Amino acid sequence: MKRFPACLLALLLIILSTPHPVALAASSAGPVRQPACDGSLYRVQQGDSWSRLAQRTNVSLAALKAANPVAAQHPQGWLIVGQLLCLPEGTVNPAATAQPDQNPGEWIITVRRGDSWAVLAARYGASVAELQAANPQAMRAGEVLRAGDQISVPLTPSLTERIPCPTDLTVVGPAAAQVLSEFAGSPDVLRSYLQRCGAFSDDWGAVRAANLLGDDAAEVVVVAAEPQQAAGGPLGKVLVLSSGPLGWDVVYETGVASDLVLLDAADVNDDGQADIVWTDTTCGANACFTTAHVVSYVEGGFVNWIEDGTTMASARVSLQDITPEGSGQELVMTGGVIGDVWAGPQRAMTTTWASLVGGPYTLQSVRRATSWCLYHAIEDANTALDEGRYADAAAGYQEAADDPRLVACWQRPNEVDELRAFALYRLAVASAYSGDTAGTERAIADLESRYPNDRLRDLTRVWWIVYRATGDRSAACSTARSYAERRVDTWDRLADYGYANPQMTAATICPTPSG
Repeated sequence: MKRFPACLLALLLIILSTPHPVALAASSAGPVRQPACDGSLYRVQQGDSWSRLAQRTNVSLAALKAANPVAAQHPQGWLIVGQLLCLPEGTVNPAATAQPDQNPGEWIITVRRGDSWAVLAARYGASVAELQAANPQAMRAGEVLRAGDQISVPLTPSLTERIPCPTDLTVVGPAAAQVLSEFAGSPDVLRSYLQRCGAFSDDWGAVRAANLLGDDAAEVVVVAAEPQQAAGGPLGKVLVLSSGPLGWDVVYETGVASDLVLLDAADVNDDGQADIVWTDTTCGANACFTTAHVVSYVEGGFVNWIEDGTTMASARVSLQDITPEGSGQELVMTGGVIGDVWAGPQRAMTTTWASLVGGPYTLQSVRRATSWCLYHAIEDANTALDEGRYADAAAGYQEAADDPRLVACWQRPNEVDELRAFALYRLAVASAYSGDTAGTERAIADLESRYPNDRLRDLTRVWWIVYRATGDRSAACSTARSYAERRVDTWDRLADYGYANPQMTAATICPTPSG
């Protein structure tokens, strides 16, 4: 047996007999200690991370970690739920009920009993490392997940790759229903799937959850493009999907249209029924034309909820609450100008469509931009005459005949004189229809004195002879039209003011509005 060296034995006896053992030199600096907190304490909640806390407390990330050196030592940079942090003095303590923000590139799921990081990774086609990196707020000692935890699943293409992409628009609906059925009705997963399949892009398409059918569950509204064509101004359609006992299904879809834009999916007119509002746009060689659509969920189905006539060139469309007469929001369209010289003289307009007492949307007003074009003044008066607003029409024609500020805006050689002569003829008609015989005779006298060589003088005279004798608008206008058929120069002055404007004929030179 070897003997224990005598010198070592003596040293050991000295150490053991010393009341305070000799401290041996440390080989390292020792563990990091948490300094006293001069601010307030905050308990880490699910959804927290260093960067989110720094943003919410308006403290730099470096300062926040410096105040919490122990927590900052985590090798992955995670915060542990329940951990106490020191917030520097003067920092606003965030609400303890903060919830995780959902990133557009993530899908929030709820942990079920029996779930673990490995189980979730296998279920959603992600690695454990990817899931944990996306969810630092859910990391606990022992990497334990609890039922009810909210976990962000990265929306990678592999998440939905087992579901084939639709080949055309006819099968986009069933494919979307399958995705929603398999992924708990998640709009974000559906958006990721449609993007992977080329039916959705950052600039085109929509996926929105909205309660449309009046039950407790939300429906999903989809604007999808022809698969693989979302980047190129494609054809598409609007779909509504709803969940049922057997999964999700398409409950409404539109026909195929181009350049669809979803404006809203809610009760826009405050009638207690859900509405869907969208536009489609078709472009030709010289202009793009936008049509607005509104459907409402009424008595178990979606029905059209706006009258015809909502197509406008170069239109901007919006929902605004601007008129007291309408229920909820009004549909406002602004535009109306075609960018082609051969379209004729034009001016921008704003049309307002309102739902009165919750009924279908109808046109309430047309407001045109100010113009000093003589042709536009006559067109405004023509509109008033056609609508039976005879006093307004007479005032408009009088202005067109006399206002020196109104100028030619087309390319006819004698434009101003021939339009002013037409204005005096129509002034006679509007005055007669309003019962102002004296006004009619003054207009005829002005026409004969100012434009004695204009053929409208003779047309006006024969019209007035019949109307004054019979009081019959149809008979008087029939006489005027017969004369116009023989004398083209009475109406061809307004036959071609560009393809965007009305074209006058012998048949339309004399209006006979009812009333």
